[in-house]
Amino acid sequence: MVKKFNSLFERFLVFLTTSSFMLAVFATAAPVFNKIEQNKILINWVSFVIIFISALIFILIDQIFAREKIKPYLHIVVIVFYEVAAVLLCWLTGQLNLPYILIPFLVIEYAVSYTLNNLFVYHDIFISECGELSGKELETHLFHNNLGAIDFSAKCKVALALLFILPVILFLWIFTVLKIGYRISLPAICFLIIFLISEFFIFFISGIYKNDVFFGFLGFRDFLNDKRRLLRSVFAILGAAFIFAFFLSSDKALIKLTIKERPVTYSSVREIPKLNIEEPLNPNPFEDLEKILPFKKSRIPDWVFDLIYGIISWSFIAFLAFCVIRFFLKPFFTAHWKQYWKEGRLIKYLKFILSEIKALFNFSFVKGKKQTPYSTVQSQKFSQGIKDYLKKAGRSKEKNEEIDRLTKYFMQVIDWGEAHKISYRSNLAPAEYTKLIENQFKISEAKKTGLLFEKALYDKNVLTAEEEKDFIAAVKTIIQLRPENQES
Repeated sequence: MVKKFNSLFERFLVFLTTSSFMLAVFATAAPVFNKIEQNKILINWVSFVIIFISALIFILIDQIFAREKIKPYLHIVVIVFYEVAAVLLCWLTGQLNLPYILIPFLVIEYAVSYTLNNLFVYHDIFISECGELSGKELETHLFHNNLGAIDFSAKCKVALALLFILPVILFLWIFTVLKIGYRISLPAICFLIIFLISEFFIFFISGIYKNDVFFGFLGFRDFLNDKRRLLRSVFAILGAAFIFAFFLSSDKALIKLTIKERPVTYSSVREIPKLNIEEPLNPNPFEDLEKILPFKKSRIPDWVFDLIYGIISWSFIAFLAFCVIRFFLKPFFTAHWKQYWKEGRLIKYLKFILSEIKALFNFSFVKGKKQTPYSTVQSQKFSQGIKDYLKKAGRSKEKNEEIDRLTKYFMQVIDWGEAHKISYRSNLAPAEYTKLIENQFKISEAKKTGLLFEKALYDKNVLTAEEEKDFIAAVKTIIQLRPENQES
Protein backbone atom coordinates (compact mmCIF):
# COMPACT_ATOMS: atom_id res chain seq x y z
CA MET A 1 0.00 0.00 0.00
CA VAL A 2 1.23 3.47 -0.86
CA LYS A 3 0.67 6.74 0.99
CA LYS A 4 -1.48 8.96 -1.18
CA PHE A 5 -0.46 12.40 0.15
CA ASN A 6 2.74 13.95 1.41
CA SER A 7 2.84 14.18 5.22
CA LEU A 8 4.02 17.79 5.03
CA PHE A 9 0.84 18.72 3.16
CA GLU A 10 -1.27 16.97 5.80
CA ARG A 11 0.43 18.80 8.69
CA PHE A 12 0.06 22.07 6.83
CA LEU A 13 -3.69 21.42 6.62
CA VAL A 14 -3.82 20.83 10.39
CA PHE A 15 -1.91 24.06 11.01
CA LEU A 16 -4.12 25.98 8.58
CA THR A 17 -7.36 24.63 10.08
CA THR A 18 -6.32 25.31 13.67
CA SER A 19 -4.89 28.78 13.08
CA SER A 20 -7.73 29.99 10.82
CA PHE A 21 -10.34 28.82 13.34
CA MET A 22 -8.67 30.61 16.25
CA LEU A 23 -7.98 33.75 14.21
CA ALA A 24 -11.61 33.86 13.03
CA VAL A 25 -12.77 33.63 16.65
CA PHE A 26 -10.36 36.39 17.69
CA ALA A 27 -11.31 38.64 14.76
CA THR A 28 -15.01 38.42 15.64
CA ALA A 29 -14.40 38.69 19.39
CA ALA A 30 -12.16 41.78 19.21
CA PRO A 31 -14.97 44.39 18.99
CA VAL A 32 -16.90 42.62 21.76
CA PHE A 33 -14.09 42.37 24.35
CA ASN A 34 -12.23 45.58 23.54
CA LYS A 35 -13.56 48.67 25.30
CA ILE A 36 -11.68 51.62 23.81
CA GLU A 37 -13.48 54.20 25.92
CA GLN A 38 -12.37 52.37 29.05
CA ASN A 39 -8.83 51.83 27.69
CA LYS A 40 -9.41 48.06 27.91
CA ILE A 41 -7.79 46.26 24.96
CA LEU A 42 -7.74 42.47 25.35
CA ILE A 43 -7.24 41.55 21.68
CA ASN A 44 -4.80 43.40 19.45
CA TRP A 45 -2.26 42.55 16.75
CA VAL A 46 -0.01 40.82 19.31
CA SER A 47 -2.84 38.38 20.03
CA PHE A 48 -3.10 37.40 16.37
CA VAL A 49 0.68 36.96 16.06
CA ILE A 50 0.85 34.73 19.16
CA ILE A 51 -2.09 32.60 17.99
CA PHE A 52 -0.60 32.18 14.49
CA ILE A 53 2.90 31.29 15.71
CA SER A 54 1.48 29.03 18.45
CA ALA A 55 -0.42 26.96 15.87
CA LEU A 56 2.86 26.38 14.03
CA ILE A 57 4.72 25.47 17.24
CA PHE A 58 1.93 23.17 18.42
CA ILE A 59 1.89 21.10 15.23
CA LEU A 60 5.69 20.80 15.48
CA ILE A 61 5.43 19.63 19.11
CA ASP A 62 2.66 17.16 18.28
CA GLN A 63 4.69 15.67 15.45
CA ILE A 64 7.84 15.34 17.56
CA PHE A 65 5.83 13.72 20.37
CA ALA A 66 4.31 11.28 17.88
CA ARG A 67 7.73 10.33 16.48
CA GLU A 68 9.24 9.87 19.95
CA LYS A 69 6.11 8.09 21.30
CA ILE A 70 5.81 10.46 24.26
CA LYS A 71 3.21 9.58 26.90
CA PRO A 72 -0.07 11.53 26.61
CA TYR A 73 0.06 13.08 30.11
CA LEU A 74 3.21 15.00 29.15
CA HIS A 75 1.09 17.15 26.85
CA ILE A 76 -0.22 18.79 30.03
CA VAL A 77 3.36 19.65 31.01
CA VAL A 78 4.01 21.17 27.59
CA ILE A 79 0.92 23.37 27.52
CA VAL A 80 1.52 24.63 31.09
CA PHE A 81 5.10 25.61 30.31
CA TYR A 82 3.97 27.19 27.05
CA GLU A 83 1.31 29.21 28.90
CA VAL A 84 3.97 30.43 31.34
CA ALA A 85 6.20 31.42 28.40
CA ALA A 86 3.31 33.30 26.76
CA VAL A 87 2.55 35.20 29.97
CA LEU A 88 6.23 36.12 30.37
CA LEU A 89 6.34 37.29 26.75
CA CYS A 90 3.31 39.51 27.31
CA TRP A 91 4.90 40.88 30.48
CA LEU A 92 8.17 41.68 28.68
CA THR A 93 6.34 43.40 25.79
CA GLY A 94 4.04 45.36 28.11
CA GLN A 95 0.89 43.51 26.95
CA LEU A 96 -0.22 42.66 30.48
CA ASN A 97 -3.91 42.39 29.61
CA LEU A 98 -3.44 39.77 26.89
CA PRO A 99 -2.83 36.67 29.07
CA TYR A 100 -6.39 36.84 30.41
CA ILE A 101 -7.77 36.11 26.96
CA LEU A 102 -4.83 34.05 25.62
CA ILE A 103 -4.60 31.43 28.39
CA PRO A 104 -7.89 29.59 27.67
CA PHE A 105 -7.63 29.98 23.89
CA LEU A 106 -4.09 28.57 23.74
CA VAL A 107 -5.31 25.48 25.59
CA ILE A 108 -8.16 25.10 23.07
CA GLU A 109 -5.77 25.62 20.16
CA TYR A 110 -3.41 22.92 21.41
CA ALA A 111 -6.27 20.47 21.94
CA VAL A 112 -7.59 21.06 18.40
CA SER A 113 -4.12 20.70 16.86
CA TYR A 114 -3.41 17.49 18.79
CA THR A 115 -6.76 15.89 17.88
CA LEU A 116 -6.54 16.66 14.16
CA ASN A 117 -2.89 15.65 13.90
CA ASN A 118 -3.66 12.25 15.42
CA LEU A 119 -5.77 11.41 12.37
CA PHE A 120 -2.73 11.55 10.09
CA VAL A 121 -0.26 10.17 12.66
CA TYR A 122 -2.20 6.94 13.08
CA HIS A 123 -2.73 6.61 9.34
CA ASP A 124 1.05 6.86 8.88
CA ILE A 125 1.45 4.10 11.47
CA PHE A 126 -1.10 1.94 9.64
CA ILE A 127 0.68 2.44 6.29
CA SER A 128 4.12 1.73 7.74
CA GLU A 129 2.90 -1.55 9.26
CA CYS A 130 1.64 -2.98 5.98
CA GLY A 131 3.23 -0.75 3.34
CA GLU A 132 5.10 -3.53 1.52
CA LEU A 133 2.17 -5.93 1.33
CA SER A 134 -0.59 -6.27 -1.24
CA GLY A 135 -3.23 -8.71 -2.38
CA LYS A 136 -3.72 -11.86 -0.32
CA GLU A 137 -0.68 -11.12 1.85
CA LEU A 138 -2.14 -7.75 2.86
CA GLU A 139 -5.54 -9.27 3.57
CA THR A 140 -4.02 -12.00 5.75
CA HIS A 141 -1.76 -9.54 7.59
CA LEU A 142 -4.62 -7.18 8.46
CA PHE A 143 -6.80 -10.09 9.55
CA HIS A 144 -4.27 -11.06 12.22
CA ASN A 145 -2.76 -7.60 12.92
CA ASN A 146 -5.59 -5.09 12.88
CA LEU A 147 -4.69 -2.92 15.88
CA GLY A 148 -3.28 -0.21 13.61
CA ALA A 149 -6.54 -0.04 11.65
CA ILE A 150 -8.60 0.03 14.86
CA ASP A 151 -6.50 2.84 16.35
CA PHE A 152 -6.74 4.87 13.15
CA SER A 153 -10.52 4.41 12.97
CA ALA A 154 -10.94 5.58 16.57
CA LYS A 155 -8.76 8.67 16.09
CA CYS A 156 -10.48 9.41 12.79
CA LYS A 157 -13.92 9.42 14.43
CA VAL A 158 -12.75 11.82 17.15
CA ALA A 159 -11.08 14.16 14.64
CA LEU A 160 -14.08 14.22 12.29
CA ALA A 161 -16.45 14.82 15.20
CA LEU A 162 -14.31 17.80 16.19
CA LEU A 163 -14.32 19.06 12.60
CA PHE A 164 -18.10 18.90 12.67
CA ILE A 165 -18.37 20.75 16.00
CA LEU A 166 -15.92 23.58 15.21
CA PRO A 167 -18.00 25.22 12.41
CA VAL A 168 -21.12 24.96 14.56
CA ILE A 169 -19.38 26.76 17.42
CA LEU A 170 -17.93 29.37 15.07
CA PHE A 171 -21.21 30.14 13.33
CA LEU A 172 -23.14 30.30 16.62
CA TRP A 173 -20.55 32.77 17.93
CA ILE A 174 -20.82 34.87 14.75
CA PHE A 175 -24.62 34.95 14.98
CA THR A 176 -24.38 36.01 18.62
CA VAL A 177 -21.99 38.85 17.72
CA LEU A 178 -24.33 39.99 14.93
CA LYS A 179 -27.31 39.82 17.27
CA ILE A 180 -25.55 42.03 19.83
CA GLY A 181 -25.10 44.67 17.13
CA TYR A 182 -21.50 44.33 16.00
CA ARG A 183 -20.38 43.86 12.41
CA ILE A 184 -18.13 41.12 11.08
CA SER A 185 -14.87 42.53 9.74
CA LEU A 186 -13.28 41.58 6.42
CA PRO A 187 -10.33 39.73 8.08
CA ALA A 188 -12.82 37.61 10.04
CA ILE A 189 -14.58 36.65 6.80
CA CYS A 190 -11.24 35.75 5.18
CA PHE A 191 -10.24 33.58 8.13
CA LEU A 192 -13.65 31.90 8.03
CA ILE A 193 -13.30 31.07 4.32
CA ILE A 194 -9.78 29.68 4.84
CA PHE A 195 -11.07 27.57 7.73
CA LEU A 196 -13.91 26.10 5.65
CA ILE A 197 -11.64 25.34 2.69
CA SER A 198 -9.02 23.63 4.88
CA GLU A 199 -11.78 21.64 6.58
CA PHE A 200 -13.01 20.54 3.18
CA PHE A 201 -9.57 19.16 2.29
CA ILE A 202 -9.25 17.29 5.59
CA PHE A 203 -12.67 15.72 5.10
CA PHE A 204 -11.70 14.76 1.56
CA ILE A 205 -8.36 13.18 2.58
CA SER A 206 -9.86 11.42 5.61
CA GLY A 207 -12.51 9.91 3.32
CA ILE A 208 -9.77 8.50 1.11
CA TYR A 209 -7.85 7.18 4.12
CA LYS A 210 -10.92 5.46 5.57
CA ASN A 211 -11.41 3.73 2.24
CA ASP A 212 -7.71 2.90 2.37
CA VAL A 213 -8.27 0.88 5.54
CA PHE A 214 -11.54 -0.66 4.38
CA PHE A 215 -10.25 -1.91 1.03
CA GLY A 216 -6.95 -2.92 2.64
CA PHE A 217 -8.82 -5.65 4.52
CA LEU A 218 -10.00 -6.90 1.12
CA GLY A 219 -6.44 -7.01 -0.20
CA PHE A 220 -6.98 -4.25 -2.76
CA ARG A 221 -3.96 -2.15 -3.66
CA ASP A 222 -5.68 0.50 -5.77
CA PHE A 223 -8.59 0.84 -3.40
CA LEU A 224 -10.33 3.98 -4.68
CA ASN A 225 -12.99 2.94 -7.17
CA ASP A 226 -14.61 6.26 -8.08
CA LYS A 227 -12.67 9.38 -7.14
CA ARG A 228 -15.15 11.70 -8.84
CA ARG A 229 -18.07 10.42 -6.77
CA LEU A 230 -16.20 11.05 -3.53
CA LEU A 231 -15.18 14.52 -4.71
CA ARG A 232 -18.76 15.37 -5.72
CA SER A 233 -20.03 14.22 -2.32
CA VAL A 234 -17.63 16.48 -0.45
CA PHE A 235 -18.52 19.44 -2.68
CA ALA A 236 -22.21 18.75 -2.08
CA ILE A 237 -21.73 18.78 1.69
CA LEU A 238 -19.65 21.97 1.50
CA GLY A 239 -22.23 23.66 -0.76
CA ALA A 240 -25.08 22.70 1.55
CA ALA A 241 -23.18 24.22 4.48
CA PHE A 242 -22.68 27.50 2.58
CA ILE A 243 -26.33 27.66 1.55
CA PHE A 244 -27.51 26.94 5.09
CA ALA A 245 -25.17 29.60 6.47
CA PHE A 246 -26.36 32.14 3.88
CA PHE A 247 -30.04 31.71 4.76
CA LEU A 248 -29.29 31.62 8.47
CA SER A 249 -27.28 34.83 8.46
CA SER A 250 -29.56 36.93 6.24
CA ASP A 251 -31.93 39.55 7.64
CA LYS A 252 -35.00 37.77 6.28
CA ALA A 253 -34.00 34.22 7.05
CA LEU A 254 -36.36 31.28 7.19
CA ILE A 255 -34.55 30.11 10.33
CA LYS A 256 -33.29 32.80 12.64
CA LEU A 257 -31.76 32.68 16.10
CA THR A 258 -33.51 35.11 18.41
CA ILE A 259 -32.67 36.10 21.96
CA LYS A 260 -35.65 37.41 23.96
CA GLU A 261 -35.56 38.84 27.43
CA ARG A 262 -38.22 37.88 29.93
CA PRO A 263 -40.45 40.92 30.73
CA VAL A 264 -40.31 42.05 34.34
CA THR A 265 -43.66 42.74 36.03
CA TYR A 266 -44.30 44.32 39.37
CA SER A 267 -46.26 41.30 40.54
CA SER A 268 -43.25 39.05 40.13
CA VAL A 269 -41.04 41.27 42.29
CA ARG A 270 -41.01 40.05 45.84
CA GLU A 271 -40.64 42.38 48.76
CA ILE A 272 -37.45 41.88 50.70
CA PRO A 273 -38.10 41.81 54.44
CA LYS A 274 -36.34 44.53 56.35
CA LEU A 275 -33.83 43.54 58.99
CA ASN A 276 -33.94 45.07 62.40
CA ILE A 277 -30.58 46.78 62.39
CA GLU A 278 -30.95 47.92 65.99
CA GLU A 279 -30.80 44.35 67.30
CA PRO A 280 -27.13 43.27 67.48
CA LEU A 281 -26.28 40.01 65.84
CA ASN A 282 -24.41 37.55 68.02
CA PRO A 283 -21.23 36.56 66.15
CA ASN A 284 -20.58 33.60 68.44
CA PRO A 285 -23.61 31.28 68.82
CA PHE A 286 -21.79 29.18 71.44
CA GLU A 287 -21.70 31.95 74.03
CA ASP A 288 -25.25 31.21 75.16
CA LEU A 289 -24.44 27.52 75.36
CA GLU A 290 -21.45 28.26 77.60
CA LYS A 291 -23.70 30.17 80.01
CA ILE A 292 -26.12 27.28 80.33
CA LEU A 293 -23.59 24.40 80.46
CA PRO A 294 -20.43 25.02 82.46
CA PHE A 295 -17.31 23.73 80.68
CA LYS A 296 -14.08 22.92 82.34
CA LYS A 297 -11.12 24.74 80.87
CA SER A 298 -8.52 22.47 79.31
CA ARG A 299 -5.05 22.43 80.79
CA ILE A 300 -3.58 22.42 77.23
CA PRO A 301 -3.36 25.99 75.94
CA ASP A 302 -5.08 26.91 72.69
CA TRP A 303 -1.85 27.78 70.90
CA VAL A 304 -0.84 24.10 70.99
CA PHE A 305 -3.89 23.11 68.99
CA ASP A 306 -3.24 26.00 66.60
CA LEU A 307 0.34 24.81 66.17
CA ILE A 308 -0.74 21.22 65.44
CA TYR A 309 -3.36 22.41 62.96
CA GLY A 310 -0.82 24.68 61.28
CA ILE A 311 1.74 21.86 60.96
CA ILE A 312 -0.84 19.50 59.42
CA SER A 313 -2.23 22.09 56.97
CA TRP A 314 1.16 23.38 55.84
CA SER A 315 2.51 19.83 55.52
CA PHE A 316 -0.39 18.96 53.25
CA ILE A 317 0.17 22.10 51.17
CA ALA A 318 3.91 21.34 50.92
CA PHE A 319 3.15 17.75 49.86
CA LEU A 320 0.80 18.95 47.10
CA ALA A 321 3.37 21.50 45.95
CA PHE A 322 6.05 18.80 45.84
CA CYS A 323 3.81 16.50 43.79
CA VAL A 324 3.01 19.30 41.31
CA ILE A 325 6.67 20.32 40.93
CA ARG A 326 7.72 16.68 40.51
CA PHE A 327 5.01 16.14 37.88
CA PHE A 328 6.22 19.08 35.78
CA LEU A 329 9.98 18.62 36.23
CA LYS A 330 10.30 14.82 36.13
CA PRO A 331 10.31 14.57 32.28
CA PHE A 332 13.47 16.72 32.13
CA PHE A 333 15.47 14.18 34.16
CA THR A 334 14.52 11.03 32.25
CA ALA A 335 16.97 9.00 30.17
CA HIS A 336 14.87 9.57 27.05
CA TRP A 337 15.17 13.36 27.44
CA LYS A 338 18.97 13.18 27.86
CA GLN A 339 19.37 10.81 24.91
CA TYR A 340 17.13 12.99 22.73
CA TRP A 341 19.32 16.07 23.16
CA LYS A 342 22.57 14.10 23.19
CA GLU A 343 21.84 12.64 19.75
CA GLY A 344 20.62 16.00 18.39
CA ARG A 345 17.29 14.59 17.20
CA LEU A 346 15.58 17.99 17.22
CA ILE A 347 18.15 19.48 14.84
CA LYS A 348 17.90 16.40 12.61
CA TYR A 349 14.12 16.65 12.52
CA LEU A 350 14.19 20.37 11.67
CA LYS A 351 16.62 19.61 8.83
CA PHE A 352 14.25 16.87 7.66
CA ILE A 353 11.37 19.35 7.59
CA LEU A 354 13.44 21.84 5.58
CA SER A 355 14.29 19.10 3.09
CA GLU A 356 10.60 18.18 2.83
CA ILE A 357 9.67 21.83 2.18
CA LYS A 358 12.39 22.06 -0.47
CA ALA A 359 11.18 18.84 -2.11
CA LEU A 360 7.59 20.09 -2.06
CA PHE A 361 8.51 23.36 -3.77
CA ASN A 362 10.69 21.55 -6.29
CA PHE A 363 7.82 19.21 -7.05
CA SER A 364 5.39 22.12 -7.44
CA PHE A 365 7.37 24.76 -9.31
CA VAL A 366 10.53 23.34 -10.90
CA LYS A 367 10.11 22.73 -14.62
CA GLY A 368 9.96 19.08 -15.57
CA LYS A 369 9.26 17.87 -12.04
CA LYS A 370 5.51 18.32 -11.92
CA GLN A 371 4.74 14.80 -13.06
CA THR A 372 7.15 13.19 -10.59
CA PRO A 373 5.21 11.39 -7.83
CA TYR A 374 6.09 11.57 -4.19
CA SER A 375 8.37 8.82 -2.97
CA THR A 376 6.64 5.60 -2.04
CA VAL A 377 7.25 3.75 1.20
CA GLN A 378 9.41 1.20 -0.62
CA SER A 379 11.69 3.79 -2.26
CA GLN A 380 12.13 5.61 1.04
CA LYS A 381 13.12 2.36 2.74
CA PHE A 382 15.53 1.66 -0.11
CA SER A 383 17.13 5.09 0.39
CA GLN A 384 17.43 4.50 4.13
CA GLY A 385 19.02 1.09 3.52
CA ILE A 386 21.62 2.67 1.23
CA LYS A 387 22.44 5.30 3.88
CA ASP A 388 22.88 2.62 6.53
CA TYR A 389 25.17 0.67 4.21
CA LEU A 390 27.32 3.73 3.50
CA LYS A 391 27.76 4.42 7.22
CA LYS A 392 29.18 0.94 7.73
CA ALA A 393 31.24 0.93 4.50
CA GLY A 394 33.15 4.12 5.38
CA ARG A 395 33.47 5.41 1.81
CA SER A 396 35.01 8.73 0.81
CA LYS A 397 33.02 11.95 0.70
CA GLU A 398 33.12 12.01 -3.10
CA LYS A 399 31.85 8.42 -3.26
CA ASN A 400 29.02 9.14 -0.82
CA GLU A 401 27.90 12.16 -2.86
CA GLU A 402 27.89 10.06 -6.03
CA ILE A 403 25.80 7.27 -4.50
CA ASP A 404 23.44 9.86 -3.02
CA ARG A 405 22.83 11.29 -6.51
CA LEU A 406 22.31 7.88 -8.08
CA THR A 407 20.04 6.70 -5.25
CA LYS A 408 17.59 9.54 -5.93
CA TYR A 409 17.35 8.42 -9.55
CA PHE A 410 16.96 4.75 -8.62
CA MET A 411 14.17 5.70 -6.18
CA GLN A 412 12.25 7.03 -9.21
CA VAL A 413 12.61 3.60 -10.83
CA ILE A 414 11.17 1.97 -7.70
CA ASP A 415 8.30 4.50 -7.63
CA TRP A 416 7.58 3.74 -11.28
CA GLY A 417 7.70 0.02 -10.61
CA GLU A 418 5.33 0.31 -7.63
CA ALA A 419 2.89 2.25 -9.83
CA HIS A 420 3.04 -0.57 -12.39
CA LYS A 421 2.58 -3.44 -9.92
CA ILE A 422 6.22 -4.47 -9.59
CA SER A 423 6.75 -4.52 -5.84
CA TYR A 424 10.20 -3.89 -4.42
CA ARG A 425 11.43 -6.08 -1.56
CA SER A 426 14.33 -5.36 0.75
CA ASN A 427 15.92 -8.71 -0.10
CA LEU A 428 16.15 -7.81 -3.80
CA ALA A 429 19.41 -6.43 -5.13
CA PRO A 430 19.09 -3.40 -7.49
CA ALA A 431 20.00 -5.53 -10.53
CA GLU A 432 17.47 -8.20 -9.50
CA TYR A 433 14.71 -5.60 -9.25
CA THR A 434 15.50 -4.08 -12.65
CA LYS A 435 15.56 -7.63 -14.05
CA LEU A 436 11.87 -7.92 -13.10
CA ILE A 437 11.16 -4.71 -15.01
CA GLU A 438 13.10 -5.95 -18.01
CA ASN A 439 11.26 -9.29 -18.09
CA GLN A 440 7.78 -7.76 -17.83
CA PHE A 441 8.14 -4.65 -20.03
CA LYS A 442 11.01 -5.71 -22.34
CA ILE A 443 13.09 -2.61 -21.54
CA SER A 444 16.76 -3.20 -22.31
CA GLU A 445 17.79 -0.07 -20.36
CA ALA A 446 16.51 -1.63 -17.12
CA LYS A 447 19.40 -4.11 -17.00
CA LYS A 448 21.93 -1.31 -17.54
CA THR A 449 20.34 0.70 -14.71
CA GLY A 450 20.72 -2.07 -12.14
CA LEU A 451 24.26 -3.05 -13.16
CA LEU A 452 25.57 0.53 -13.13
CA PHE A 453 23.99 1.23 -9.74
CA GLU A 454 25.53 -1.90 -8.22
CA LYS A 455 28.89 -0.99 -9.73
CA ALA A 456 28.71 2.46 -8.12
CA LEU A 457 27.59 0.94 -4.82
CA TYR A 458 30.21 -1.77 -4.44
CA ASP A 459 33.16 -0.36 -6.38
CA LYS A 460 35.44 1.98 -4.41
CA ASN A 461 36.09 4.08 -7.52
CA VAL A 462 33.53 6.56 -8.80
CA LEU A 463 31.80 6.04 -12.12
CA THR A 464 33.06 7.86 -15.15
CA ALA A 465 31.11 10.83 -16.43
CA GLU A 466 29.95 8.75 -19.41
CA GLU A 467 28.72 5.90 -17.18
CA GLU A 468 26.77 8.26 -14.93
CA LYS A 469 25.27 9.92 -18.00
CA ASP A 470 24.19 6.49 -19.36
CA PHE A 471 22.66 5.62 -15.97
CA ILE A 472 20.55 8.80 -15.87
CA ALA A 473 19.44 8.32 -19.48
CA ALA A 474 18.40 4.72 -18.74
CA VAL A 475 16.36 5.83 -15.71
CA LYS A 476 14.56 8.49 -17.75
CA THR A 477 13.75 5.91 -20.42
CA ILE A 478 12.10 3.67 -17.82
CA ILE A 479 10.05 6.30 -16.00
CA GLN A 480 8.81 7.89 -19.25
CA LEU A 481 7.13 4.63 -20.30
CA ARG A 482 3.36 5.15 -20.36
CA PRO A 483 0.72 2.44 -19.61
CA GLU A 484 -0.33 2.37 -23.27
CA ASN A 485 3.23 1.28 -24.19
CA GLN A 486 3.26 -1.63 -21.74
CA GLU A 487 3.43 -5.20 -22.92
CA SER A 488 1.57 -7.70 -20.79
